[in-house]
Amino acid sequence: MVTAGNGRGWLRPSLRRAFCLPPKLTNRKDYMKKAPIITVLVILAAVLVGVGIYLGTKKDTNKLTSTNQATTASTPKQLDLNAVLSNLQKQFPTIQQTYVYSEQRDPNHNLGKSGYYVAGAEFYDGRTNTTPDGYAFGTDSGGAIEVYSNSSDAAKRIAYLQQFQGQAALDPGAFKQVGKIVIRASTNYTKSQQDEVIIYIASQVNR
Repeated sequence: MVTAGNGRGWLRPSLRRAFCLPPKLTNRKDYMKKAPIITVLVILAAVLVGVGIYLGTKKDTNKLTSTNQATTASTPKQLDLNAVLSNLQKQFPTIQQTYVYSEQRDPNHNLGKSGYYVAGAEFYDGRTNTTPDGYAFGTDSGGAIEVYSNSSDAAKRIAYLQQFQGQAALDPGAFKQVGKIVIRASTNYTKSQQDEVIIYIASQVNR
């Protein structure tokens, strides 16, 4: 297919068309002059294709990373009730005792039951002038933090407590919903004491 001689007709026209060589490359000398340019163009095209593939892969990786970050950010961290109680005692030194609910120590024996709190804690504050029974202080002795599975269950708890407001023996004291958490403060506090306790606890659980 390649002919020798004086260089004319070095590549047959059909072969030049097959290899997409410029029409002007009619002899070996012309081809040798153009070969470096063609080589550079081929290498450049390969580099551009490689860069395109890399950028496309990087974009997909960044998108996946962003999705994972968004998923992580939307997953709320579990509330550390022990830490909240510890900070509460530092803020209010009159709070003498605290405990986190467990199946062995649960004031209403409803921990984990459908529609009820899934976690909780109580604290005893000497400013209420009450004497806790040692097992469960009761909200009268200070206050409580009740954690529910969702805000709907927490709202139902609020609605239930509202029924007893103003009833001397059953008055639930002050309370506030923060998402899926219900914060309670003793009816034996003054109004300003109720407010400061609830506001502080809300700042701790809403971080």
